[in-house]
Amino acid sequence: MRWRLLNDMAERIGVYAASRISARLPGLIFRGQRGGDTGLNAHLEVVEAYPKMGKVVGLQIRSDEEGELERTARGYVCRGEMAHVAYWLQHSLPVLVMVHERRNDRILWEVVSPETIEVSAESWELLVPHDQVYGPDAVGAIAELPCYSPYLARLALDRPWMELIEGGCGVLLEMDEWINRPSAQGSLRVCVLKEGGERDAVFEWPFQTHADMPHVFRLPSLFPWAHIEVDRAFYRERGAASDDRGGSLFPWTVEAGEIARFQLRLSLNDLGRSFLMTQRFLRRGEFPEVETGGDLGEDYRRGIKFQIYDRGRN
Repeated sequence: MRWRLLNDMAERIGVYAASRISARLPGLIFRGQRGGDTGLNAHLEVVEAYPKMGKVVGLQIRSDEEGELERTARGYVCRGEMAHVAYWLQHSLPVLVMVHERRNDRILWEVVSPETIEVSAESWELLVPHDQVYGPDAVGAIAELPCYSPYLARLALDRPWMELIEGGCGVLLEMDEWINRPSAQGSLRVCVLKEGGERDAVFEWPFQTHADMPHVFRLPSLFPWAHIEVDRAFYRERGAASDDRGGSLFPWTVEAGEIARFQLRLSLNDLGRSFLMTQRFLRRGEFPEVETGGDLGEDYRRGIKFQIYDRGRN
């Protein structure tokens, strides 16, 4: 238990270090990620001029203080679950494994590919070399990584958020926008709620847009799998009535005529639900049961084959 806590702490320190270093690198946007069974804890977006969607790259960030890493003369040997690498390759999802060297305050990286990874029956193994440092010289190589479909990659990376919502968790977006300052840089916060409504985690979510585009119009392309609406209960508490505005998105306050503050709630739309259903079929062979009910007709149901089948189910 103690080792697990130490590993979790080292991982969080590594994610913070990757975020800090990425902030100094032009052309990359770093976003922390809710943990899930994808094995990823962050991702990068290669900045493109809006509306073109930038390439997204998944990150598995490790720490040199983890007991599971093996240090060698050439680099760090990382190992992981086969389910993770199968998921990455299934989506042609570019993935980097990063190792944070806390003492040297630097991050090493390597791309996951058939050429760099060794697969055994139960796990995979990857060497992250000492001489491959995450910094300005790495940006070009990361931008050139092959990606079959940035749209599919985006959905694959966002799957943990979709599964949280499907499982009954609340996911909110908080956004503050300076409405009189044109800027191509935006940021919001993704908040995960516990059952009682308390915040379980908050993730910063920077994004790129047109300098003169209101940020609220950028949200559907950032979360294409979600239906986005104002948090009606919160707006009512703040005296910002939403009942007469239909499904429009609007701030609950504009402070000093400068800062518009939004609190929005996410739910799954048709794309999100279809993607999760497709995932379950591709990964586990699950498919939705056909609801036949009484539509088969009494003559059909009286047949011997149906009666044997029905008796077997019960």
